[in-house]
This record gives sequence, structure tokens and C-alpha cells, in this order.
Amino acid sequence: MVDPWEALSVFAMSTVKFAVSPVMAYGLGFGFLDTLLITSSGGCLGVFVFYRSSGWFMRRSRARRDRALARGEPAKRNFNRTNRMIVRVKRGQGMLGLVLLTPAVISIPIGTVIAAKYFGNDRRTLPLLFFSVVVWSLALSALFRFLG
Repeated sequence: MVDPWEALSVFAMSTVKFAVSPVMAYGLGFGFLDTLLITSSGGCLGVFVFYRSSGWFMRRSRARRDRALARGEPAKRNFNRTNRMIVRVKRGQGMLGLVLLTPAVISIPIGTVIAAKYFGNDRRTLPLLFFSVVVWSLALSALFRFLG
């Protein structure tokens, strides 16, 4: 029997730190099916929430940049390794590459907001993000189940 509080903690973890949630679930003694269902549903909720609130995140970022410019500060852009990878994927593989890497490699919050920003007008974006979460959940749940 799965403890509801432990299930809720794995669910919450999978909304933001998806790649580690199957490890957490198995560490708490969950079975394969429980891990798959809880991480998939948590990841899908995370995708939905961050996709729908992406406009707010983009407006907030734009306002912060505008305030910095109004103070006479230069508009800095952080080109770190992660940002370079995201730009490379977006330009090279497009939406499918970004959607594929979002749950486990980039992170659900960041990848989903970026997908909404650049591909929000494409009606396939949200369903593909959901599909990617389920596929990654299946892959990671199976991998960590049979490794550990």
C-alpha cells in the first residue's frame, strides 16, 4: 500500500524535478506501476501549469529587463552551457527536439516555458509535451526499476 503523503511528495517532485522523481519513488518503496502513474501525472500537471502560466513568466522577465534598461544598466544575457544547449536544440531540431529533452534533460518548468514562447501557436506543442513526459516516465521508471 502506497502512503498518500509519500505519493504526494513524489507527485510534487515530478512537477519540477522530473528526472529524479522515479529514484525518489523507488527509494520510498513504490512499485513500477505506482511510480509510472505518479510521475507521469505529476509531470503532466507540471507541464500544464507552466505552459498556461508561461505568459506571466515572459511578461515578468520583460518587465525586469525594461526596469534595468530604465536605470541605465545594460541588458545582460546569460549565455551559459544550458542556454547554449537550448538554443542549439531549438534551431537544430525545432519543437520536437525541445519537447523530447524538456522533461528529463532541461526541466519541466524551463523547457515548457521556452516551448510555449517559441512554439505556443502550434496546437501540437502541449500534447507533444504530455507525450514526452509519459515516454520519459516509462523509460526512467523501467531503467531505475531494473538497475536498482
